[in-house]
Amino acid sequence: MGSVWKRLQRVNKRAAKFQFIVSYHQIIVETTPKWKPNKLSVVWTRRSRSVASEALPWEPTMKDPLRGLAVWPIPENKEISVTLFKDPRTQELEDKDWTFIIEDVK
Repeated sequence: MGSVWKRLQRVNKRAAKFQFIVSYHQIIVETTPKWKPNKLSVVWTRRSRSVASEALPWEPTMKDPLRGLAVWPIPENKEISVTLFKDPRTQELEDKDWTFIIEDVK
């Protein structure tokens, strides 16, 4: 039933494909004394789709041991293709929210 509803919502709308590319260079994370990450991975997700980066070790800084970073030696590119639907009356594309999550990988 859900797929039928989605199709009905898209009647008279035009589909357009978009390609998005993200490039990871470095990530800075502030921690607490109770928790410090081992390896960090960035996950780009929407519903059942997800694209994860390589897990990199988190290294604390000398100045502040609760603040650290993970650096990609070579920037890592991740790519997704998204179909957006345009309403012909308002000329607006529908929203599709994607989320970036930082995960601690053990």
